[in-house]
Amino acid sequence: MPMQKTFLKFMVFELVERIARFRLLLSDCDDFLHESAPSLASSLHREADQLEEQLLSQKVTLNKLFNDTASASSKQTGFALDSNLEGIYKRLNELSRILIQLKPLDIEPETLLFLKDALPTELIKDAGEQSVFLSEEGQSNETLTSPLPQLPNVLLDSLSILQRSNPLGWMGLTQSYSRHLLENASSLESLKLDLLKSEKKRHQTQVTEQLVESLLQHALNLRLLGPAYYFHALAEAVFTAAFTKDESFLHFTEPALFFGLNHQNFTHKSLVILHEACERSKPSQDKAGADVLLPLPEEMLANVFRAVEKVIPAKYAFQEKQMERAIQLQDRVSQGVLLSSTPMYPVEEVAENLNANRSKADFSIYEPLSMMTEYPHTPREIVNAGWLHKIERTPVWLYAILNEDREEGFEKVMELLSYQDHLLRKSIEVSEVHRVLLCNA
Repeated sequence: MPMQKTFLKFMVFELVERIARFRLLLSDCDDFLHESAPSLASSLHREADQLEEQLLSQKVTLNKLFNDTASASSKQTGFALDSNLEGIYKRLNELSRILIQLKPLDIEPETLLFLKDALPTELIKDAGEQSVFLSEEGQSNETLTSPLPQLPNVLLDSLSILQRSNPLGWMGLTQSYSRHLLENASSLESLKLDLLKSEKKRHQTQVTEQLVESLLQHALNLRLLGPAYYFHALAEAVFTAAFTKDESFLHFTEPALFFGLNHQNFTHKSLVILHEACERSKPSQDKAGADVLLPLPEEMLANVFRAVEKVIPAKYAFQEKQMERAIQLQDRVSQGVLLSSTPMYPVEEVAENLNANRSKADFSIYEPLSMMTEYPHTPREIVNAGWLHKIERTPVWLYAILNEDREEGFEKVMELLSYQDHLLRKSIEVSEVHRVLLCNA
């Protein structure tokens, strides 16, 4: 389908990032491969070279995404996906499945800390399933005794091997948790039936039970994870829709999630930009035809998110104040500064207190020092800050890659991703140490 430029920049960078992540994982396997299967190592590196060359062979066309001319209407740019990019996508998926056999898909310690923060154990009942961590394509790579001891019955699934070390890619790990909540909440079951009846009256026969269940799961995940989940879900949907032509998320689910963001008072320019890009990528109503899905009416959407609030109370949800902290932390990612904690008071206030009281006879240094105490940030706040940074910088990174030599461009993006992964994971680790010290103090 023709897509708005913002979407295509977003989608193309996702493809660039996944190629770079494949190269990073391949580098991790190099020592093992050169000893046990040197010909396979050479073959996989050649494949990676070819993927990079194929993508950059579209450089002239892709650079037009950055050409804001009068003919590029703000409503619809008419850019369509090149078939060569579709071939890269399919080949990359095949190569990733090879890496699954070479690289154990273990859970990073920081991933467990993220899940511990994101998944409230109090909402879990007996799911009757043994924990198993699944690799991409739903293929079980290894059965683990319990990847999360406090959640012994939760099935964790659908983490691509390319996202193993990427905190921004961990959003999909809550899918089975939200499915469990959906299956065990009678209020959501009755709401699901109401939604199906409502859509039948609107003659939306394409709205199936599976599609409504998917919408409710997305709404639960949004409540748990905040705007980071919207960014993640949209990235996956845009990326998938571009190659599979499944547009149901963009037409039916995305408007609901954007409504949910507003319902929870999550506001940020990047959210609005992506939503508007989504709206402009849809065909106009007179061209859409009868088969195109229409979003739910606002009254029904309000019912959805009120029901979700009852299932996941505020104390377990990602809240507006946490979003504000994530926005404040965003700049630290580009500065390379840990996002693990923030002082209780700005340095300026501490300096004012010190200057105002230092001449007093009863002056004590301990009061201004106590103002310097820092509070730890949660993994969800850190990951949301990382997503805000990525969405804002994606066009800049893509432009730089398209206008560098192949090796230099992809080398830079590999360094960027590797460093960013390390910064976010280290921030999650340090925040947990800080939290433990505070609890034991």
